[in-house]
Amino acid sequence: MSLFGRNKNKGKAPPGDPPEKLVAEAFADLRVHVRLQEQGIASSEAFRKRLHEATPELAPYGSNQYAAVRAILDWDHQIPSEYMLLRIYTAYSRHEARLLDTQVRARDQAIATDNVYPEFDLPDYGDLDASETYIAVLRPDSPEFEEFRFYSDWRKEVRPPVARAALSAVKQLDSYQEAYRARQNDALGSAVVVGWVPPCLAHSSAWAVEIWLVVEFDGQVGKAKVFMVDSESLEVTREYLTEVHVP
Repeated sequence: MSLFGRNKNKGKAPPGDPPEKLVAEAFADLRVHVRLQEQGIASSEAFRKRLHEATPELAPYGSNQYAAVRAILDWDHQIPSEYMLLRIYTAYSRHEARLLDTQVRARDQAIATDNVYPEFDLPDYGDLDASETYIAVLRPDSPEFEEFRFYSDWRKEVRPPVARAALSAVKQLDSYQEAYRARQNDALGSAVVVGWVPPCLAHSSAWAVEIWLVVEFDGQVGKAKVFMVDSESLEVTREYLTEVHVP
């Protein structure tokens, strides 16, 4: 686990600015990749405001608080760009915030160094270490998100008692029982815990546990029934079918 993990200290986190204030400041200081700037994308304050409004409400995990939130509008390595990536990075402590900002400045420098001709490929702002990472996919002419995903290096660290309680809640559902009986074959197994999901993606009050039941798989592609369980109320707040791919 990297330095950008969960806060395992007991008790309450030190007081700080509320998440919505830090997110608003991040969009006010939105960093736009130079290749998007050259195409005149996201150049207006109105577009940035709409982008901020389209972003779901973020909440740090557990008792943590955000020390910093950074927003970057990144390019897709195409000219003209077909897509853009909105990357939101968060840090749970001032130390982690300093490390994050150091990485961003280093990426700025790498981009500036390689930016010799406008047709040259350039590095992007992906793969920076953060407590939480959110990535949205959108078109250059619209602030509407086509995807919004969460990543972290600690996402899979669900304690066994929490995992068991979430699995128990899912297995009591009629929809789970139906999906389980309709599986392609018994070798696909039972439901498995995938990891933590923020409230904005689970449609829950607290952070949720994501659980998958694979119902079809041919060795390369398949389908899984996804369940999201509020970790406090144990209510199943979302269910949907997703595709499974082996890289």
